[in-house]
Amino acid sequence: MADPKNSETATGLSDLKDKIGHIPIIRRNSFVYGFLTVLILYGVFLLPSRGSSGTVDLGRIALFGVLLLIWAMVVFTDELKSEKMKTTMVFSLFIIAGWLYYRYSTARWGEMGFLFFNVEMIQKAWPTLMEGFWTTLLLAVGAAIMSTIVGLLLAVFRSFNNAVLNFFIIAYVDFFRAMPIIVLMMLIYYALPFMGISLSAIMSGILALGLNSSAYVSEIFRAGFLSVKKGQIEAANALGLTPIQTMRLVILPQAFRVVIPPLVGNYVASAKDTALASSISIIELLKAGLSQKSLLANPSPLIFVTALYLAMFLPLTRFAGYLEKKMKASQRQVRL
Repeated sequence: MADPKNSETATGLSDLKDKIGHIPIIRRNSFVYGFLTVLILYGVFLLPSRGSSGTVDLGRIALFGVLLLIWAMVVFTDELKSEKMKTTMVFSLFIIAGWLYYRYSTARWGEMGFLFFNVEMIQKAWPTLMEGFWTTLLLAVGAAIMSTIVGLLLAVFRSFNNAVLNFFIIAYVDFFRAMPIIVLMMLIYYALPFMGISLSAIMSGILALGLNSSAYVSEIFRAGFLSVKKGQIEAANALGLTPIQTMRLVILPQAFRVVIPPLVGNYVASAKDTALASSISIIELLKAGLSQKSLLANPSPLIFVTALYLAMFLPLTRFAGYLEKKMKASQRQVRL
């Protein structure tokens, strides 16, 4: 079976030929690939050796860069070239630019690797970093669960439009959104024992993060509720559904499609705020990385901590995007 994209390209070239009587040289694939071959030969045989710094050598490097940009512009500005070719060209530019910098810069790669990517130092710090990682994960998951439950309940109760209840909910939301998390942690951990309530450091951290995050989650869910059209709520009332049934069967399923992206963003922000738990003597991931950096006199453990944060949060954001697409697809099917 013929490739539709190739057929479209061939049709485009044919239309161009019919319009102006010929196909310009720069539009032809033979020119593009020929130009690329010249660049490859130039790079192999004419670029100076590593460490060269003469005027002639710098000129040859600059000329190679100019020719490379010209080739990229020829490909990128041609509407008949496939998106696959353009994407490949963009990635090729980044790779070649990185290779040129690596080859001709005066960067001290060996010293940089020893200081920031020292595997031996990371291995020494591994037990402490893993302990901090699991502590951070416990804080983040506990706070996420608590904030989701409390925030959803606050949003649901506020949707009933009871004046007295709304006053206290708004006061709660405003207070915990304005309260600095580090102050809230210290009050819970150090001040509550004077009131006869003693919590462990972990529980104090989860409670402080959960209370702060629940205020934002409440507003996120409320925005989701408001996105549901009023006519659907009126239809549910006409069918005799109670307010709780309307919330469960009509409002919540539609609101979740709206709130997932901001909700995940709030979870990620709250998880990064776990670093503040070090103020109440919790050795979480960032604190573990900083302590090992000072102990080993090498920042490699801190770089590894960054990699762990990315490993935790990037899949979460991608998964949220996947769920959002699935929910939109299911919504389209329902409408059809």
